[in-house]
Amino acid sequence: MNNIFHERIQQRNSKLTRSQVALAQYILQNGEEVPFLSSAELGSRVHVSDATVTRFCTALGYAGYADLQKDLQKWLQMRLAPSERLKKIPRKRGEDLYLEIFNRDIQNLKETSAELRPELLRKVIKILSRARRIFIIGLRSSFGLAALTHSHLSAIRNGVTLVESYRAMMPDLLVEISPRDVLLAIGFPRYTRETLEVVRYVKGRGCQVIAITDDFLSPLARISNWVLQAKIDSLGFISSYTSGVAIINCLSAGLSMANPQRSIRTLKTIEAELKKWKIWEAQK
Repeated sequence: MNNIFHERIQQRNSKLTRSQVALAQYILQNGEEVPFLSSAELGSRVHVSDATVTRFCTALGYAGYADLQKDLQKWLQMRLAPSERLKKIPRKRGEDLYLEIFNRDIQNLKETSAELRPELLRKVIKILSRARRIFIIGLRSSFGLAALTHSHLSAIRNGVTLVESYRAMMPDLLVEISPRDVLLAIGFPRYTRETLEVVRYVKGRGCQVIAITDDFLSPLARISNWVLQAKIDSLGFISSYTSGVAIINCLSAGLSMANPQRSIRTLKTIEAELKKWKIWEAQK
């Protein structure tokens, strides 16, 4: 294990009590399991009290057990494939599992909202509104979010392009990108190399990059101009993107209000074309 938790253990090892050392050893040996255990369950595995687990977290400089789990979850997301993560999830009764998943998503939304600065959101929306064209990229598990973003933004303004993973066609798609354009890049662990390559390419052409990612220190965040952080903690075999969808909703709502005349005009044009093509099933 090579993460912040490991570093804190190394720095404070000499000051830990016997019970705390036992906890540290268990976590180091079972780091793939601990993110899915409650503090009481962890204490039971090591034969220490819930209070000892809390004191252990404090001794390592964490605000609490949930804070320690986040470090381990980030390590797990980067290290394991979804199939391996699924093997590590403790088997629980259906009702308990579903309730925990809903509660985890609610917590993700609360933390994302708390850390999303309104002035940053307003700045990003202004950049999107003034851009000549908006390019959107999100590959593999992030593609659904990218497609949703494209659907929302293209409904209220022209010049929105979804960059798909056709590597041989990338140069044709991006050849005319300029400082007047903006790339909205969406990426979460495990980060795709192609997304990062596209970001570096467009930045080399003077294009601003807005990232939606899980951490301000992620590989995508470090090479982007603006970063919107979405919490993705999950009890399942793959990360939860509920907070990512919430950020996309904020961007599309804010962009629609930044230039309402343009938004209404674009929506009316699209609606007229949809009627011509008889896209919607007639209501009886």
